[in-house]
Amino acid sequence: MRPADDSRRRGLLRLRHLREQTEAKAEDMEAQAGRFARLADPAAAPRVVSAFNLFQTPEPLAARLAGMFPAFGRVLEPSAGLGRLYRAVRALDAACPVVLVDTSAQCFRELYHATEGDPNAELHAADFLSLTPERLGLFDSIVMNPPFKNGTDVKHVTHARRFLAPGGRLVSLVAAGPRQQAALMAAADSWEDLPAGSFKAEGTNVAAAVVTFTHRPEPT
Repeated sequence: MRPADDSRRRGLLRLRHLREQTEAKAEDMEAQAGRFARLADPAAAPRVVSAFNLFQTPEPLAARLAGMFPAFGRVLEPSAGLGRLYRAVRALDAACPVVLVDTSAQCFRELYHATEGDPNAELHAADFLSLTPERLGLFDSIVMNPPFKNGTDVKHVTHARRFLAPGGRLVSLVAAGPRQQAALMAAADSWEDLPAGSFKAEGTNVAAAVVTFTHRPEPT
């Protein structure tokens, strides 16, 4: 083969290889176009929310807590945070009435977006400890992840029990400390210590437990 012919052949091979690479890149870019379009949407940008004592319920744990109710009826979520327990309830029941309470303006804004378009969600911007059953009514189901700091979880769970309708069930996360055990264990239906590190993904290594209560009316 003459040198000129060999050079031409190698040049054509290089051009073919470059064309194949270019076509492959174009296909990859086309496949990723939808993802980049979604990322470019300002509404899709992640929002950072910081609120006092806010440690969200890990999603698998939220799903587990929601699954501890045989049926929901009317639901209360005190200190609802960013709505992970609400979403877990909605994954199981799309229509049950849910009342969400939070005192943080940032959390309330996120809850507003999370519940937008849900006619059966009711929001209250308030300190849960300031509310009464006369204002909110009674509930068949209460699912909660209260603030833990300085035994506040004991106050929230004790207060929440006042909102249970006869036969109603309360499922709550609490700190797995001696103060919580002394205040809640004796009256609880169940107490389960969670594995160490259950909240690590949410930025804390607090030892936590799941406690449950059922409202049993006094016999007449």
